[in-house]
Amino acid sequence: MSVLEKAKAHYKAKLTAEPRELHIPEWDTTVYIRPGISLHNLGEIMEAASGGKSAEAMVLTLIHRLIDGEGKPVFKKAEKVELLRGVDPDVLARIVGEINSSDPTDEDVSGN
Repeated sequence: MSVLEKAKAHYKAKLTAEPRELHIPEWDTTVYIRPGISLHNLGEIMEAASGGKSAEAMVLTLIHRLIDGEGKPVFKKAEKVELLRGVDPDVLARIVGEINSSDPTDEDVSGN
């Protein structure tokens, strides 16, 4: 197996890993954290963060990483402004922190 094939297999395993459950008591709801996202979406989040738009980066993290029990996104990109202006930033920050701390390790992905 070539290095590229190994890299692609690792990424596929990460994308298909079991989503992690996250209960948000303030919203009286349970969502799931998508275990991985595309490089394009990650780049969008990183670009916002490096451009001094940390609040936008947080909201984009929620948009790209949170899914419901059926695997569908919880939020749409069109809801970004509403999330920025109308949702408690302390709750958003806590959720993003939990998303970042729950990312699977390489050992989780490989099953070791």
